[in-house]
Amino acid sequence: MAWLDRAAFNPSKLPHDVVIGVALTPSIAAGLIIYKLVALEMLGIAIAFGIAGELFARFAWRAHIPRPHASPIIASLFGVALVGAGAPLTTKIDGITVPGVAIAIALAAVVLELLRARYVPAVRAQAGLFAYALIALITRGAPFAYVNPADGLLAADPINSWWRYFTPDAAAVDAIKLYVGNVPGPVFATSMLAVVVGIAWMAYARRLSLIVLASFLVGALLPIQLFHWNLVFQLDSGPMWFVAGLILADRRMLPDSWAIRPVIGIVAGVFAVGLRSRGYGIEAAFMTVAAMQAVAAVLVTIMWSFSVARERMRRTRRLRQREAQLRVVKTVSRAG
Repeated sequence: MAWLDRAAFNPSKLPHDVVIGVALTPSIAAGLIIYKLVALEMLGIAIAFGIAGELFARFAWRAHIPRPHASPIIASLFGVALVGAGAPLTTKIDGITVPGVAIAIALAAVVLELLRARYVPAVRAQAGLFAYALIALITRGAPFAYVNPADGLLAADPINSWWRYFTPDAAAVDAIKLYVGNVPGPVFATSMLAVVVGIAWMAYARRLSLIVLASFLVGALLPIQLFHWNLVFQLDSGPMWFVAGLILADRRMLPDSWAIRPVIGIVAGVFAVGLRSRGYGIEAAFMTVAAMQAVAAVLVTIMWSFSVARERMRRTRRLRQREAQLRVVKTVSRAG
């Protein structure tokens, strides 16, 4: 009952992973309703790999990973959530069955999260998104295999269809259908309604940066107005707001400087939507946020390395001074 009371009336005191897990629940539920068995299989894969990673962290690296740390389960869920329902769970290469895209992303997400927590805990990034982007680049877009929920056949996402077959100011799909999420797209991120509920929960739990979310909207509006696109259709995108609200605007993932947060939001919004003018679909938002977090991770790693090196130099200098002082004391003692 104490947990329920805290979740209902004081969610800001809940562990961060619990807050993120609750925020993901509406999107996961919508994916199960829309994609049914395929979504259930991907959910099972993500949870299984996440639990295995959590057990490994608890028993093998218990003394090396600080507590609390980001859960591998959350990283695995984020990675699998962006995979298209048409991506096979297994595939055959030269007659040998090998793991498919969802399994590879779940495994990579868990491994990256464990390595981050063990060696560079100062890095603030979503390992699941990194795993998705990495596998997508290696396989040249294998996670982009989307399925039409109506007939179960492979189909392009709404933004891709709009770019190929419609005029710039047109809308390829009805706004209500996009809002509900019954369209081709990532298995756990097509429903704008579910994503909005998750974002609202994060705001209620005080884990959402409203300035980043608002600046992302401002950045997204710039290319829309510049190219005279349909405003409602371009913004009514569950996948885009999934990464913008649940990953980019997550306070734990942001730098401490308040001045740079609006810049991050505006730049991400401009590229996430502006790249659609080059024929990129909803994946532009995924790759944009992943690239920005990767740049931030590199900068943090460099700064952290310099800090560690400086601290080691100070420690070495202090040890040398102590040894010199001990030699002086021993010399005086012998002379006495």
